[in-house]
Amino acid sequence: MHIRRLAVLGTLAGGMAAAGCGGSSPVKPGPPSPSFVLGVHLDTLAAQAAAAGYFDRYRLLSYPIAALMENVVPSSVSISVDGTTENYQAVVLELVGDTAGTNPAPAESLFVVAAWSDSNADELVYTQVALPDTLEDAEDLSDSNSNGLLDSATVLSVAMSSAAGTCKTFTLPLANTAVEDFLKSTTCNTGTATAAFSFYFTPGHNPHSTFVLASQPINAVRLVLPVNTGGQDRIRQMRRTTGTKKGRDE
Repeated sequence: MHIRRLAVLGTLAGGMAAAGCGGSSPVKPGPPSPSFVLGVHLDTLAAQAAAAGYFDRYRLLSYPIAALMENVVPSSVSISVDGTTENYQAVVLELVGDTAGTNPAPAESLFVVAAWSDSNADELVYTQVALPDTLEDAEDLSDSNSNGLLDSATVLSVAMSSAAGTCKTFTLPLANTAVEDFLKSTTCNTGTATAAFSFYFTPGHNPHSTFVLASQPINAVRLVLPVNTGGQDRIRQMRRTTGTKKGRDE
């Protein structure tokens, strides 16, 4: 297994249609959907984190918020945390960048698995994966304390098994630039992914260090970033600039 500890860059996983909600105007919900309500709540927490200077919490919350704003219903998953089975909510995002030129096409991609412990996301486990099994970045966020000192990873996989659903793009009442960067002018499909991980963080400020997610289906969204918002170059830039913590190759 290769651990790079950057943002994720991987070859495009097949089987995902490019059609979807790309270019559609954001809509306001009739009766609020549960995803919208939860997304707004997490966005409030993200705004509080930004105001307090907790950049990691603000940044990592943007991933589940983006999925929720596309009306993705989070999946209930079981994660072994230090040997004890805990229930988490989780979503998977595949971020794909269009190539530049006269015929833009989806090219390079990254997968994000975001799992949080409760409605206030008191603990958030974040994983970025490049296919087939390169761990680009992983973090355990307990409240505002970030544990990014990854010691080892023994299991790592993510794959999109379907993406035929349409998206319903909601507008956050409280502006969030990090979330809007994922949703502006993107092409979107919802579907299902299968993910698994097992990694160990060097014990530090956080109460937990070992996280194991057995392979299981998770509701997912595929977002294709167009050229006019950076496209493939944006994926490459994310790869170069977000991996600032300890990493190693195995």
